[in-house]
Amino acid sequence: MLLFIAGVAGLAFAYYVLVSPNINGTKKISIKIPTGSNYESVLRILRDKQVLKNDFNFDLVSNWKHYPTNIKSGYYTFSAGMNNRQIINMLRLGWQTPVTLVIYNIRTKEEFAGLVSRTLELDSQSIIDQLNDETFCARYKSDTAKILSRFIVDNYEFYWNIGIDNFFDKMHEAYTKFWNVERQEKAQALHLSPTEVTTLASITEKEVIRDKELPTVAGVYLNRLKIGMPLQADPTLVFALRDFDAKRVTSYHKSFDTPYNTYKYAGLPPGPICMPRKKSIDAVLNYEVHDYLYFCANPELNGYSLFSKSYEDQMRVAAQYRKKLDALNVH
Repeated sequence: MLLFIAGVAGLAFAYYVLVSPNINGTKKISIKIPTGSNYESVLRILRDKQVLKNDFNFDLVSNWKHYPTNIKSGYYTFSAGMNNRQIINMLRLGWQTPVTLVIYNIRTKEEFAGLVSRTLELDSQSIIDQLNDETFCARYKSDTAKILSRFIVDNYEFYWNIGIDNFFDKMHEAYTKFWNVERQEKAQALHLSPTEVTTLASITEKEVIRDKELPTVAGVYLNRLKIGMPLQADPTLVFALRDFDAKRVTSYHKSFDTPYNTYKYAGLPPGPICMPRKKSIDAVLNYEVHDYLYFCANPELNGYSLFSKSYEDQMRVAAQYRKKLDALNVH
C-alpha cells in the first residue's frame, strides 16, 4: 500500500512539475538569450524578467530534458499558461519569435547601424565597419559612398540573433526583389542606374513635404540633368555638413567644398543622402513630364512649392520666401 501511495504521489508530482502552468501573470513575456549564453545565464535572465512561478520545478524538467547542454540563443515569447515542458521545448528547439525591423528615412551609416543594433543582436560598430569596407561593398556591386542605396525602406521580419552576413544577404534579396525588370527598364530609359535613381530619389524626398509633389520635383531635377545644369539641391549641402537641424541654407553651406555640393558640381552627388521611400524611387521612375527648371517653397508656408520655367520667375518667388522667413526670424 505504501508503495502504491508513493507511486501515486510520484505521478502526481511529475504531472504537477510537467503540466502545471509555470508562467507568471496573464500576459505574454519575452526574453532575449544572447549568443554564447550558458544555462546559468538563462536562469538569471528568467529570474530577472520574473518569467517563472517556480524556478525549482523548471530546473528539474530542464535537466531531465537535457536543456543545459542544448542552449540556443534567440528571442522567445512565452504565453500565459505554458507549462515547463512547453517552455523548455521552445527554448531547447530554438522556436523563436521573429522581431520586426522598421527601416525608415535613415540619413547616415551610423543611424542605420544604430537602428539595426537596437532591434537585432548585431553590434553597431561591426555594421559600420562593413559599410565602410570597400571589399564588402564590392560584394554587392557598390562602394562605401553608395552602399546605403542597397537597402530598401520597408518593414522586415528577422530572427533576433541573425548573423551579420545573413542579415546583409536578406537585405540584398529584398533589394533584388524591389528592382524588378520593370523598374530596371524605367531606370535604363532615364539613362540612370538603380543606384543613381535612388540617389536622385533621396534628394527629391528631402526637398518635398507634400508627397503629391514628388513626381514634379523629380521632373525638375531630371530636366536639369539633361541640360547639364547643377541640381542646386539644398538637402545635399545639409547632408555634407551633417547640419540636419538647419532651418535655412546659407552662403556658408553653399561655399563648402564637397562632392555633395550640388551648387558647385553638376550631376549627381557620390551617393544617396538618405534611404528614400519606395514611393520616392517610383516618383523618379515615373516622373512628371514638364518644362520646369526651378521650384521654391511657397511663401505662404503651406508645405507646397511653386514651380517656374524661368530664372526670373524663380527669383521673384525666392525673394518672397526669404522675406517671409526674415519676418518670422528664421535663421
